[in-house]
Amino acid sequence: MRRTSVVAPLLLIAIGALFLARNLYPNLPLLDYLARYWPFLLIVWGTLRLAEVLVWSATDQPLPRAGVSSGEWVLVVFLCIFGLSIHAVRGFNTWWPRNVTIGGLDMFGESYDFPLAGQKQTGKTPHVTIEAFRGNARITGADTDTVKVTGHRSIRSMDQHGADAANQSMAFEVTGDNNSVTIQNNQDRLSGNSVRVSADMEITVPKGASIEAHGRYGDFDISAVDGSVEVVSDNAGVRLQDIGGDARVDLNRSDIVRAVNVKGLVDVKGHGSDIDLQNIAGPVTVSGTYSGVIQFRNLQKPLRFTGQSTEINIEKLPGNVRMALGDFSAQNLVGPVHLSTHARDVEISDFTNALEVSVDRGDIELRPGTVPLARIDAQTRSGDITLSLPPQAKFDLTASTSRGDATNDFGSPIREDNQGRGAELRGMIPGGPVVSAHTDHGQMVVRKASPEDKPLAPKDSDAEIPAPDKPLKKVEQ
Repeated sequence: MRRTSVVAPLLLIAIGALFLARNLYPNLPLLDYLARYWPFLLIVWGTLRLAEVLVWSATDQPLPRAGVSSGEWVLVVFLCIFGLSIHAVRGFNTWWPRNVTIGGLDMFGESYDFPLAGQKQTGKTPHVTIEAFRGNARITGADTDTVKVTGHRSIRSMDQHGADAANQSMAFEVTGDNNSVTIQNNQDRLSGNSVRVSADMEITVPKGASIEAHGRYGDFDISAVDGSVEVVSDNAGVRLQDIGGDARVDLNRSDIVRAVNVKGLVDVKGHGSDIDLQNIAGPVTVSGTYSGVIQFRNLQKPLRFTGQSTEINIEKLPGNVRMALGDFSAQNLVGPVHLSTHARDVEISDFTNALEVSVDRGDIELRPGTVPLARIDAQTRSGDITLSLPPQAKFDLTASTSRGDATNDFGSPIREDNQGRGAELRGMIPGGPVVSAHTDHGQMVVRKASPEDKPLAPKDSDAEIPAPDKPLKKVEQ
């Protein structure tokens, strides 16, 4: 007969007792206890199994081939993974030195600060390059003919002597001539991983300067320069304001890209979270994967956005566009406008010229606002479509749903045909463009817009877009 063990039932009793205690005493820090004392489960488990084997041996019963079965070993592995994970999550990091974190964001020792200062005489329009460094840089244009740097460098080291040696080995430099200046932290001169360095710099440049900034981790805040700006970084937040030339941003990762009052083009590429672009005089191109709130306002030239599942082309944007998880809303667009997206509810009002909207899953609501109408083509595979057209509008309408109902406010010029589980609205008020809409599964509504209807303004963001004067983030040591 197969011998059974009492270990599993006893463990179930122990686990049940823990949860019962948590229910009876809600303030009991059960997770903290588990994080600290989970190895006792292994100790108790092993002790019970050893006791069982000794009892079987003392009573002349056949002994098992293995003290712990293969299934129990698998459970032990999962228990260790769970225990180590909750131990780390609850902050009881005793397995590693206190100041070490995964990914190189923290190191042994303490942080020591050293002042940074340097300047270079230049002309009125120098090209200023900031080397690839770890830290924050605030760059401001001014009526001056000097590039001036102030700030501090933070070095994490085991002791003051090691920090002093590291600081001396990477002398801070501001080099160049009237036309070109390079700001170097020389962090690459360090060998090994015994120290980690970051810098916070306040940089004043001539107003006519152009900026080229390279970073590894940290923020760039650039304002009041008439030249072009280029920022390339592994991980950075970028804030640009009052830029007289072109602005190009290429980031592997970012929490925010914000540009306000740029007279040239804006080109943003990479991966990140929030984007906020407003008052841009040149063309705007955005490509990459962004998971946060995306806003565009007052763009005087074409907007081209290419994301993971969304593509937008707008000829001009006097109004605004806002995209967040699951929704797209826009007001006051100049077309041709093309929007293709996977899963979003779309609301667009006050648009002129041709509009084309294609959605895989989501509702569509369109309100042109003015006459004469432009050509409209709206398609969704799953979702409702609402067309709110001016009462005096002229159009050649075809609006259908494969599975759903249709509603028509315009009366006799438009006839309704039921088609199986769906319906079609078709009709013409002569002198207008083609207006077509189709949903595979959803309601189709064609209504007369009322003067009391409020504009479909972009919804308020749940996530705050940082203001241009918000302090730069702290670089973790």
